[in-house]
Amino acid sequence: MQRMKQSYEIIITFLHRNIQIQIICNARKVQNQNRTFTSRLSSLTRRRRRRRRRQPLRPLHRRHHCSLLLHIRVYEVRLRKLLLGLGLGVSLSTKKPKSSALKTNKQSSSNQSSQPSSVGIQQLFQRHIQNSQSTSNSLASNPVVSTPQNPLSTPDESKDVDRELAEASPEVSRNAKRFKFSPGMLIKQSQDDGGEEITWKISPVDQRLRAAAKQQVVQKQCLTSDITSKVEQWLSSPSKKAFKRPALPANRVTERVNPSLDAEFEIVNTSSSGNSPFQTPPSLSCSHNKLPCTVTCSAACRVTGTGQHKKALLELLDQVEDVISVDDKTADDVGTVVPQIRLEDDNICSVGICNSVDGGPIALLKKDNSVNPDSYFLVLEVSEKRGLAGSSRVQCPYKVLRLLDERTGKECALYLWDEWFYSTVSPGDSINVIGDFDGEGKCDVDHQNNFLIVHPDTLVAGTKVAASFGCPRRTVLDERLRSNEHATAALLGTLLHQVFQAGLTQESPSADGLQEYASMVIKNNIESLYACGVHERGVKATLHEAIPKMLNWIHHFRDSKDSTISNVNFGSTNGQRMVKISEVIDIEEMSWAPKYGLKGMVDASVRVIVGSDMNTANEKLMPLEFKSGKAPNGQASMEHCAQVILYTLLMSERYLKHIDNGLLYYLQSDQTQGISVQRSDLVGLIIRRNELANDILVASTTQQLPPMLRNPNMCRNCRHLDACTIYHKADGGNTESSGLADLFDAHVSHLSTLHFKFIRHWNRLIDLEAREMKLPRKDIAHPHGSKGSDSASHLSSMVLDMKDGFQHHSSHKDSRFIYRFVRQNSSESRERVPIEDTTRTGTTAADDLDCRLKTGDRVILRTEVSHLTVANGIIAEISRTHVSVSFSKRLRLPWSEPSSEVANLTNELWRIYKDEFMTSFSIMRFNLMQLFIQSIHTIGIRKMIVDLEPPRFDNGSILSQDPAISYIWSEKSLNNDQRQAILKILTAKDYALILGMPGTGKTSTMVHAVKALLIRGSSILLASYTNSAVDNLLIKLKAQGIEFLRIGRDEAVHEEVRESCFSAMDMCSVDDIKTKLDQVKVVASTCLGINSPYLVNRRFDVCIIDEAGQIALPVSIGPLLFASTFVLVGDHYQLPPLVQSTEARENGMGISLFRRLSEAHPQAISMLQNQYRMCRGIMELSNALIYGDRLCCGSAEVANATLVLSTSSSNSPWLRKVLEPARTVVFINTDMLRAFEARDQNAINNPVEASIIAEIVEELVNNGVDSKDIGIITPYNSQASLIQHAIPTASVEIHTIDKYQGRDKDCIIVSFVRSREKPRSSGSSLLGDWHRINVALTRAKKKLIMVGSQRTLSKVPLLMLLLKKVKEQSGILTLSPGDLKP
Repeated sequence: MQRMKQSYEIIITFLHRNIQIQIICNARKVQNQNRTFTSRLSSLTRRRRRRRRRQPLRPLHRRHHCSLLLHIRVYEVRLRKLLLGLGLGVSLSTKKPKSSALKTNKQSSSNQSSQPSSVGIQQLFQRHIQNSQSTSNSLASNPVVSTPQNPLSTPDESKDVDRELAEASPEVSRNAKRFKFSPGMLIKQSQDDGGEEITWKISPVDQRLRAAAKQQVVQKQCLTSDITSKVEQWLSSPSKKAFKRPALPANRVTERVNPSLDAEFEIVNTSSSGNSPFQTPPSLSCSHNKLPCTVTCSAACRVTGTGQHKKALLELLDQVEDVISVDDKTADDVGTVVPQIRLEDDNICSVGICNSVDGGPIALLKKDNSVNPDSYFLVLEVSEKRGLAGSSRVQCPYKVLRLLDERTGKECALYLWDEWFYSTVSPGDSINVIGDFDGEGKCDVDHQNNFLIVHPDTLVAGTKVAASFGCPRRTVLDERLRSNEHATAALLGTLLHQVFQAGLTQESPSADGLQEYASMVIKNNIESLYACGVHERGVKATLHEAIPKMLNWIHHFRDSKDSTISNVNFGSTNGQRMVKISEVIDIEEMSWAPKYGLKGMVDASVRVIVGSDMNTANEKLMPLEFKSGKAPNGQASMEHCAQVILYTLLMSERYLKHIDNGLLYYLQSDQTQGISVQRSDLVGLIIRRNELANDILVASTTQQLPPMLRNPNMCRNCRHLDACTIYHKADGGNTESSGLADLFDAHVSHLSTLHFKFIRHWNRLIDLEAREMKLPRKDIAHPHGSKGSDSASHLSSMVLDMKDGFQHHSSHKDSRFIYRFVRQNSSESRERVPIEDTTRTGTTAADDLDCRLKTGDRVILRTEVSHLTVANGIIAEISRTHVSVSFSKRLRLPWSEPSSEVANLTNELWRIYKDEFMTSFSIMRFNLMQLFIQSIHTIGIRKMIVDLEPPRFDNGSILSQDPAISYIWSEKSLNNDQRQAILKILTAKDYALILGMPGTGKTSTMVHAVKALLIRGSSILLASYTNSAVDNLLIKLKAQGIEFLRIGRDEAVHEEVRESCFSAMDMCSVDDIKTKLDQVKVVASTCLGINSPYLVNRRFDVCIIDEAGQIALPVSIGPLLFASTFVLVGDHYQLPPLVQSTEARENGMGISLFRRLSEAHPQAISMLQNQYRMCRGIMELSNALIYGDRLCCGSAEVANATLVLSTSSSNSPWLRKVLEPARTVVFINTDMLRAFEARDQNAINNPVEASIIAEIVEELVNNGVDSKDIGIITPYNSQASLIQHAIPTASVEIHTIDKYQGRDKDCIIVSFVRSREKPRSSGSSLLGDWHRINVALTRAKKKLIMVGSQRTLSKVPLLMLLLKKVKEQSGILTLSPGDLKP
């Protein structure tokens, strides 16, 4: 038991000590960011001590003891991985030290506890600090010192101290230079400020908030010296062996390798050989015979960001705390234990609980010495050696990888020989080993045995692996940039694929049938023909010309008789074989193989009878790859073969069968080639895949791309020439290093140093956010991983509801198959609920589908047990009880027989994941790059956004004969602010900014601005980030009789404007599209959907972006590139761009383009201040806290509006006071009710507040208020779900604050949730976020009811001022325990 407690404190202390390591990064950032770590760790340590003093140690059941020891081992594994991710090669050992060492350590700790030990973890800290001091003088003068924490603070309070006090008020950062900002006025930052991050203090009560904040400074308490001595006893940090990395070509070393300052280098001569065209390691691709130089360094050469690791450390701390709490609970009489946490690996959990206790804890941990074949491994150490290998016993270099099994925590060793020696592997990397470990935990990977998969979480497309042999840099750019390039050759290939696949799946294909199908294919892809600038007649002729060859191939290989079966050459190994396709299993089959780190889309999965003759033939599964061109030679031929070989791996993993052959058919030359998979080919391809995965990872962490090809002839025609050269220059390259001479200068000479700095800065921010968003999706690519995904980002334990089958919707575009999923063991899966009642039922909380998915989202469907990715689709409908997903084809499990297909589908458990973030980030990078290419259209935009040149406006007198101006002055529905805003738009030569405060009629103003621009004959592009924001504007345009075109998917577009989508129009030809686009002057799209084929080469006079304050800068750039003048409409006092990465947010990704330009040029702003939503009492709250009395009611009717009740009868006195119409603002104080918040893992809710709100809603409805006029807002998803179950009324809208922006209701009820018995801090960054508080307060028209703890909320400076303002209105109502229903 004592050893177990020491293990706990090892983890806690190790996490605490990790804070000090951050000194080497940035002292100022450490001071800000590590408060949370220190506070929570100190609190946890104090709680443990109090627990030990309060309760005597009691014996644990042996099974309980074993389970806890396994918990500790699992956390040691995860802790080691997190620290390695931070760049620290630390050894975490739980081996018992020698007694002499223990005595020495005890004496040293007792005599001088503050002195570091000469060995172990303290030595590591000293080494890192010394290195940091040698490279950063500023850190030595600004050390981070932990201050003692107030001993009076309670554990809960310390654990949940605010992330930053500044987050609770408009003072966002204590270290950043700030502006004093109020609407209409900006003070420009002086040139000598030196601050890059800009923070606005916009509240008129800034000084009061600052004074309140100073009273709430929470001091930190250091861990005491006795735990430090335990670390010295238990932890050691042996000097790491120098590990060596393969040398790169000279130009690659200068660009990619950036070793640490204290690295040691050694040159080792190595060589490799092989016959496979794929066998040469990419690092040595310049020559087969040249002996490479291998660089050996003692420190990791790749430094990754630490933001995600800090977040993971906090999550780990939460779970460690849960495990520690186990010793306060007793086992039952039988000895079974209920686990306090959910372990990531079910096998570990079952071993720890279900095994016999007779073996004792040690026997339990050492029960199985074998390495789990499904495990992924963490690389702890990489070393290079020379030794005897093979039968020749020749001395050759090899690598030794010390690994940690992420599932079991066992250590093992991997030896890399032959080609594998050159693999780029570093400590901290995650790998997969396809092979067996011996009894000693060793495994050899060489030319003949086993495979190594590096970064298996990075799923690389097989086509990209094959294409990367020519130019790895181009392939990485393909991965990072989503280009809207439309090439005729690629389009024709796609259409020919579809026609061939149709013939392959038809039972009796004919020329007439395929020609008819070809016409349908052309019609379905008519927008792509328009984008490529080709006419459908020419494309139809090409397709018809190819159909006879297709039919001939199908006849010979699928429909032939025994005497006419065709032979296919499978190479020198297998020779000629007779081939007959017996079944076409699937078309365009999506395959994910995390085991190999691959993914892909197989043209056709076929079952083939193959053999030297039909009597001895065998039936095999094969991928069939279709190529529309001729059979090539050289590099192209190798790429095609590589593609098929990789598809065999994908199919092997998907069908759980060994697949070693494939077919490759070239249409134009009418040749069919058999592909036989050789191990030598697989070795080369997997090594190339590993190199490419590493290149992609390095690009996402350090923004460094593989070296340029340095071949002007090949680079000249590359689709990424602009981006490639600009990135090279931004990374410090020059004309000489590019190898492109004048071609390079022609693409970068127009850019300045400021431009390249802008590119580097925003590329880094995008990558930081992409990595943060990728963490929840890691569970998809890494099904056996140690870290689960966020439950809100996917739906788990779903079953398929096939009682009514599936829906099949067919249109002229495509066919969709809609399947309905419900939660396992939910009320719907047990007893079917009528469809009309499923929107809102009385299901239990376990049945509720509480997630971030919404209609129109792209999703991935995966089995929960076998982790097989089955299909991707689009959410057609989602409610609290079910979700319907639309797929392009019928669902099918690969191993399922047709007769049992439905039964297998219904018996399976499913997970549904959201799948869209990678696309959005690649669009961001593409937009950013388009801003800097040399083009006449981008010069002006670049000057405005990057160089921040002031916008120009017409200064001459406005002529009355301008019809647009006359219309504005004659429109009676406009107020003066709205007129001035529209005039600002009409006179802008570059851009105009419209600051629309809540309820001021931004949308109405935009409608009249569009009408005025149309009077001038201008073409207009309308955009916003969300589909709902776009459609809200279009609905009002439709009411004004304005014709428009809506770009977007039917599933995501509002039904009222769906008829204006191209998909709803019968566009039969390219000419129809041209005519329609010429006729309609207004086109609308989301910012991420702007790269539609319909908009290729289209230019607009004006681009208007709504809700611009919520849109990240790289997203905003996309629409702006289509117009010469733009208008940004928004309110940066409401929600900013949603940024998940703390590091990206701190470095400016949360600053929208609207804010950037407003800050630089306030003269471009036109404010809308007359609001028509809130009555006076509600408006005064937002005015006092945020807008500085700038808002005013647009009319007396608005100012004096009250909630109309049909009756005012209520049996409860407090409800009568709440419903009193004269009380427009009410705060219901729950301090006397003991209505404390409840926690469920990371979720926070408040059941008492939910029941209070349920009573209020019931009373409102009973007194004549329409439920559609009632809205409920809360900061937390968990509370929203709880309130949904407490309120039976279906039409009451219940959302989080973020989802309520842009909405309003007559009556809004706000649930603040947070409530503690002894609050001492602000408690929550959500409640301290003044943007969100502003949104919550400004949604109500006539009545605002707030429910919360006055005692707790008063600790938030902004909310303290809110409560004071409510008190001035006599709006605070304190409930007593007898007021609520029993």
